[in-house]
Amino acid sequence: MLLVTIIVLIVYLIFMLLIGNYAASKSTGKSEAEYFVTGWTTGYIGISFSIAATFAGAGYTLGTMGVFYGNPAALTGYAFGTTFAPFLLWILGRRIWVVGRKYGYSTFTDLIGDFYQSEKLRMVVSIIIVVFFSPYLATNLIGPAILLKQASGGSIPYWVGAVVFAIVAIIYTWQGGMRAVIWTDIAQALIIIAGFAIIIPVTFSVAGGWSAVWEKLPEQVALYKPRGGSFWIVWSWFFIVGLMQPGNPDRAFRLLVAKNLGQVQKGVLVSLVWLTIWTLVGFFMGWSLAVAIPGITKTDLVMGEAINRFMPYLMPVFTVAVWAAGMSTLDSGMIGLGAMVTKDIYRRNINPKATDERVFRLGQVLTLVLGVFALFVALVNPKDLWFYIGAAAAVSMMWLPEIMGALYWKRATPAGAWAGFLAGVAVTVFFIYFVKCPIPGPGGAPTLGMAANLLLFFTVSLATKPQDPIHVAKYQGIFK
Repeated sequence: MLLVTIIVLIVYLIFMLLIGNYAASKSTGKSEAEYFVTGWTTGYIGISFSIAATFAGAGYTLGTMGVFYGNPAALTGYAFGTTFAPFLLWILGRRIWVVGRKYGYSTFTDLIGDFYQSEKLRMVVSIIIVVFFSPYLATNLIGPAILLKQASGGSIPYWVGAVVFAIVAIIYTWQGGMRAVIWTDIAQALIIIAGFAIIIPVTFSVAGGWSAVWEKLPEQVALYKPRGGSFWIVWSWFFIVGLMQPGNPDRAFRLLVAKNLGQVQKGVLVSLVWLTIWTLVGFFMGWSLAVAIPGITKTDLVMGEAINRFMPYLMPVFTVAVWAAGMSTLDSGMIGLGAMVTKDIYRRNINPKATDERVFRLGQVLTLVLGVFALFVALVNPKDLWFYIGAAAAVSMMWLPEIMGALYWKRATPAGAWAGFLAGVAVTVFFIYFVKCPIPGPGGAPTLGMAANLLLFFTVSLATKPQDPIHVAKYQGIFK
């Protein structure tokens, strides 16, 4: 079965390279807009499938499902979060697309720097998010490499899977930019859903069938009791999942690539369907695995262990689904962070006279640099997958109040943006890296960080001189 798994992976990897090459051939030119936002030519299918595929990364297919294994409160909060996220995406997208299209934005920090009239704020926000989000890219190499090693019984070293994975993702992203990312994401979303459509019924069968799963499900999994601790776990997962979709640059920038506002709206609606599907997949896999293979302590490995033990013939299917999930998120992260470094740091502050082709080439170089960095992190420090996911999402979402303020609140000021964002990041980092957060789960630290962010953003903005109404109207007065 290992030989079949390797053959399936090789076919999959060649397929991704071919799609990336074809997408690059459809490029409209060597420009910043083409490389980072497809020249604003993407329809709702590309937007929704790309958001869905990016959401279902290796952290989801291994790390998140591992958390759901025996943890109903986490899964309940996750379900609420995936339902809420598309609504927040639309509240953000319906305005940021209009502003972005008018002023040629390829990142959200374009808006932050322009609205708050501060190049320093633009650069600081970009640097902080790039620094904290970059290690998250490694999860999308860690998961697939662990699984390939597990599937091979250790005969294929961890580093081999990680290196092969990184090379393929870097090549097609470097070649085709965001256009290649979206086109490959469409294929990868279909691969992921097809894989789990095969795996879920078999897993339930191994567990004894639908009725047997309900009868045998351990009480701590089947029952959710809304007491203090359970409430905060539900809240924690709701908060991190609900806000990471508009907060994470790897998926949120899809709101900027649409050909028109109607495509944004349709894309968000279809994303709601996709995220609901991912929630159901998590429910079904978590329940069936809790019955079929109880007692696994290293939860990132529970799905691979179940397939190895009970249904090894499905290992090729599962492996390619996990690789598709990881690659669809790695490529999005490389292009999103590359846009922030290229546009917000280099073109705005280092070389304002840079030509479009020079920015295009630098974007390609940064794709390579970020991919190699992710590979390095994956090779030297393969921590628990949710460590990276939670930390990246927690810090990245701290720009949301300032973005929403620029789009909706006339009294938002530069001083308020500085105070809110820095306080939010400081509190979040403090409770992630230095002191145990009193709120459990991955959303605990950002909950406290967001509270500090909002408090200072509003109070400092109200206490300082408002911006010129004519300037504010350039961003908030252009909507019909």
